[in-house]
Amino acid sequence: MVELLVTIVVAGILISIAAPSFNDAIRNSKQVAKTKELMSALRIARSEAIKRSTLTAVCARRTNTLCGDDWSNGFITFIDSGDVAGSRENDEQILRVAQGIEGGGWIMNRARLVNTNAAPIERTFIQFGPRGTSHWRGSGYFVICDNRGQQSARAINISLSGDPRRARKNAGILISSFGGLAACGSENTSGGGGG
Repeated sequence: MVELLVTIVVAGILISIAAPSFNDAIRNSKQVAKTKELMSALRIARSEAIKRSTLTAVCARRTNTLCGDDWSNGFITFIDSGDVAGSRENDEQILRVAQGIEGGGWIMNRARLVNTNAAPIERTFIQFGPRGTSHWRGSGYFVICDNRGQQSARAINISLSGDPRRARKNAGILISSFGGLAACGSENTSGGGGG
């Protein structure tokens, strides 16, 4: 009986030590999956714009057929041939729909529409043209975050040519396409350097 109790106590200690690591592994897995899903949506939009010689867009999702303003609710990739840029209209073909982030994560972005030193702001959509360039002519980035903060965040930079690329880290800090911090908070702290 004593041996059984000792075994149960040891097992409880090992589980309590392993549980935080297991939770982090689950969060990392969800964050990696959502980053890959967003990267794929951006690449598909860009590729289809070039292939079809048309405009395509990826927008924040309100419903499976309507654009919204919260990227954390998911995103829609569609042929953007209507009158209103970045707003899906009934006759515009949907290429892909991604559902929102589960478990307290969020997606945000910062972009400039022209290559200036003006502070980048959040955008509700990104549009690609027949040459593969985006309307974010001053570049920009998406950042995928959760409540663990900046150190565990992941980011996708949109280059001046419209190419989405995984952001690199320097000393554990994500580097945005503006050369500064790809911030998880509501304010961009990247500085506003040239794109």
